[in-house]
Order: sequence, then structure tokens, then C-alpha cells
Amino acid sequence: MSRGIRPFRPEEEPALRRVMEAALEVDAYPGFNASDLDYEAAAIVAAPDGVAVALDDDTVCGYVSPRHNDLTVHPQFRRKGHGRRLFAAGLDLVACAGEHELRLYVPLSGAGQAFARAMGMTYHSSMWVLCLSPEIDVSEPAFPSGVVVRSFGDWLPLPRLVALLNDSFAGHPGHPTWTLAQIEAAHARPDFDPLTTTLVAPADRPDEPIAFVRTAVESPADGDPAPIGEVRLVGVLAEWRGRGLGRELLRLGVAQLRARGAGRVKLSVEAENEVALGLYRRTGFEPAVEWPHWTHSVTVPGGAGSR
Repeated sequence: MSRGIRPFRPEEEPALRRVMEAALEVDAYPGFNASDLDYEAAAIVAAPDGVAVALDDDTVCGYVSPRHNDLTVHPQFRRKGHGRRLFAAGLDLVACAGEHELRLYVPLSGAGQAFARAMGMTYHSSMWVLCLSPEIDVSEPAFPSGVVVRSFGDWLPLPRLVALLNDSFAGHPGHPTWTLAQIEAAHARPDFDPLTTTLVAPADRPDEPIAFVRTAVESPADGDPAPIGEVRLVGVLAEWRGRGLGRELLRLGVAQLRARGAGRVKLSVEAENEVALGLYRRTGFEPAVEWPHWTHSVTVPGGAGSR
């Protein structure tokens, strides 16, 4: 019986999804559903570099994607050392990328925390899933004068959209980044709707966006009578913050989702991001699920760190 680790290949998408779906069925982690996994799988296939898979007799039985803070082993292949091998591969991937820590989501339930401690990880912080009840009134957006609001379209080249995403989240506690390949793949999906991305730009430079909101509508979950809306991203360039643009984009996103038939609206936020967390709570969003981050430092070639 052969077991090992190697880089993920895009043609292995069906195998990747089988691992995700089996883990979701068995683990039933709060806050994750099939739509979330579909979103992650599509992002991994669009940017496969930096993802490793575990093999058991040539069967893909697990994966690690540091970019998504995710290490998952198929339930049928657990307790065979695949998790440890994937963890070591994750450390190597992070070091090769020039990063100084491996960060993973470790659920509060299940054996995840015991595994994280055994690997030498420590709790760092949490991301919260917040939910807005359909009964909560949210004010209509009222943007300040001097800006224009428009949907994404051919007027904005994708490389400039990617730059806006990354610049808006520079210094963010979760360190999110996007590649052109990821955004191209997302926009090439059959279900992509350009109206789910709304941008704000100065009135005198309408083709130079400074802020944005991205939304999505998911199928109803158990107990939900209506589709679930998600405010996936709200971003404002640093030099344009403090003018209420984030607040109005959040209100706009909620209004758009409700106009599309969404009932409950959700979003996620790092607990360390106190400004955004305060805005969401004032709008009426309430904490629903905690996703703890655990970290392990790595040695970057030529840099400081420990492993």
C-alpha cells in the first residue's frame, strides 16, 4: 500500500469534491454548506498552485490549501497518518510562498483541536459568521455626494478589479489575496452574474473604482423558508475610508439580496477586525458561528521564524 503527498492537479477536481462532500456529511461543521465548498473547490481549481493532496494507493484522500486555511481528510482514510503528512506539506507550501505561518480553521467540535495541538499549533483568533434576520429593518443606502455607484461590467478590466480587491484588503487580519486566474474562473462560471458586484468611484473618475461589495444567493438551508443571502466582500481603499462608504455598501448589499428573494443574510468577519465587526453589529447582524484560527510559525528561507 502506497501513501504520499504531491501537488494538486486541476483534473482531480472530482476527487477533491468527493473528499469535501464526504467530510461535510460526516463532520457537519456549523456554518459550512455545499455552496461554501463549491466556492472553495472552484477557487482551488482556478489557482491550483499552493495546494497539496494526500494519496492512498493512488486515491486522492485529502488535501491542504493554506490559502483557504483548510486541511481535510476523507473520513474513510483518517487515522492513517494522512493528516500529519498534509500538515507537513502545508508548512512547506507556506514557507515556499514566503509566508511566516500556517493558519487553519479548527472547528470547536470533533477531533480537530486535539490534532492541532498534536501538530504544535496554538489558537490565534476567530472568524465569526454573522446573520441578519429577515425581520430586521436596514436603512436604504445613501451614498455621499461626489461618488457614482455602478455594477461591474466590461468598462472595468479584470486585472484592475483584482488590484482593487487586493489593495482594499491589504493589512487585513485574515491576509486574503486573490489572483487574476481565480477571478477569471469565478467570472467564467455559468452562474456568474455581474450585477452581484457593485463598485463605487469618484464622480470625476467614474472608471477608477475605490470601493465595492460582492453578494451571492444560496439555496435555502434546513429550516430556512427562503434562499440565504451572503454579503461576501465589502472593501474600501484605505485613503477613502472614514466617509461611510463601507456602511452604505453593506446596506446596498442587503437591499440587493432581499430584492432577489433572500431571507436570512449572512457574512463573515475576523474578530480582530473591530471596525467591520462594529459596523455589522450596528446594522443588526448577530454572531451565529465561530470559526477558530490556529497557527504554526514556519521558517522562511533567508528569513526569521521557527518550526
